[in-house]
Amino acid sequence: MKEGRNLVWILDDEWNEHQLEKNMYQQHDLDVKVTRSETLEKDLPLYAPYADGVVAQVGFQCKADIIDKLQSCKVISIPGVGYNHVDVKAATEKGIIVSHVPDYCAEEVSDHTIALILSVTRRLSPYNRKVREGKWDPLDTLPIHRFSARTVGLLGFGRIARMVAAKLKPFGVRILAHDEFVPVETFDKHSVEPVSLNDLLEQSNILSLHVPLTPETKNLINYERLKIMPHGAFVINTCRGGVINEEDLQTLIKEGHIAGAGLDVLEHEPPSPDNPLLTMEEVFITPHASYFSEESITELRTRTTQAIIDGVQGKHLPNALNQPKVKI
Repeated sequence: MKEGRNLVWILDDEWNEHQLEKNMYQQHDLDVKVTRSETLEKDLPLYAPYADGVVAQVGFQCKADIIDKLQSCKVISIPGVGYNHVDVKAATEKGIIVSHVPDYCAEEVSDHTIALILSVTRRLSPYNRKVREGKWDPLDTLPIHRFSARTVGLLGFGRIARMVAAKLKPFGVRILAHDEFVPVETFDKHSVEPVSLNDLLEQSNILSLHVPLTPETKNLINYERLKIMPHGAFVINTCRGGVINEEDLQTLIKEGHIAGAGLDVLEHEPPSPDNPLLTMEEVFITPHASYFSEESITELRTRTTQAIIDGVQGKHLPNALNQPKVKI
């Protein structure tokens, strides 16, 4: 609280305007201050000690050095699914609830996943390039197989992967999934075959990744695991770039074992101009855009803001990531 009024401190390098949020906060008599990375050093002593709620935009590092200075904060709200940019442990020790919005873009990400699968398996990018170059030859491209005869493997079977499975059903593909945290009944409900990780890799012509980035999943898809996949398989990633070892992926594409990849995420974003993946015809890359639609962004901003309002008022937050040791 600053000068007798509750304060919301927004840490954001991504969105240039916050009118929707400000309108909502104003209705609850909450003042708003926005900080970007270049003004953090100056703003830190001015707002950190007094902020009742903090919005930590994805990519803006909200680590212990910032959290330690939050003297009045009750809630940190993340406008997104991922939360590895926030030190949840430090917030917990400080008695601060951390909340995120895990399901605002499930429709968009599942749609984008299907789009990438079809784009790379139907070779749309090479076809388009060749037509633009004046070449009109449907046979002058890499192998294309009948989609209904393919097996699609889902690594992770959470909300988004289940929507992908439902959207794949009409195509007639065989669908496998591996997720050790999901009960068998859930796979049965969605008519998806649960398998071990090794079986998933061995049988999937198309592997779609749907896991969070954790120490356990970092570089999970490496040379050894990619080599297990059938010759000519494809990899689709709409979760987090670090799940794939990109050098190993490049190597296996060059060796001809992996036919291609559809990637919405990379380990380093934006990528270096000399990243070899950018020039590989077999790789279709989009700029971490699978979450986006006008509707999803409005929902994200509204729910992120509502979490701050509810957290400051001491209400229950259904998407809290922690249970603070100190009661708020």
